[in-house]
Formats: sequence, structure tokens, C-alpha cells
Amino acid sequence: MKEEELRLLVPRTLDDPPKFLFWEFDVALVFLACLFVGIMAGFFLTSILCGVAAGWGMGRLKAGQQRGYALHQLYWVLPLKLFRRTPPSCVRDFLG
Repeated sequence: MKEEELRLLVPRTLDDPPKFLFWEFDVALVFLACLFVGIMAGFFLTSILCGVAAGWGMGRLKAGQQRGYALHQLYWVLPLKLFRRTPPSCVRDFLG
């Protein structure tokens, strides 16, 4: 076989999270949420600035963390029962 036929190209971005424009999807959701609230309140330019700042801050918080970090933080911070198979986050100690 020829050397050209043996060469395989493996993509480097196979495990990258989904993106919206140039941000990861969860960071983009923070931006879009700020933008939506600002538009509803009538502060379009201010909401764009706040959305960019919130998205940048969210990206900085996630830097160096594992995938799904934002979802893990939602579980531990919010007192909601989001997951069926896990106990509520307010239960810290289990007996038995």
C-alpha cells in the first residue's frame, strides 16, 4: 500500500463541548438570559454589556474545571430536586 493511503487524520476536537458562536453552550445561555431580561426591561445596550460580562465571568469560573461543572454547581447550590436518581443536595449525611 502507498504511504498516502495509510495516513489517517484524527480530529482534535472530537470531545469538545457544543458551541454557540464562539462560547460553549452553557456560557452562551448565560449571555442570552441576560440579553432576554434586558430586552424585556427595555435596556438593550446595558443588557448586552451585562451579558458579555456574565458570560466572561462564567467562562472564567469554568476554566480548568471538568465537563459539566455548571450542572454540578446547580445541583449543589440550588435547593431543587432536578435529578430522579440522586438525593436532594440538602441531605449531606446518610446513616445506614
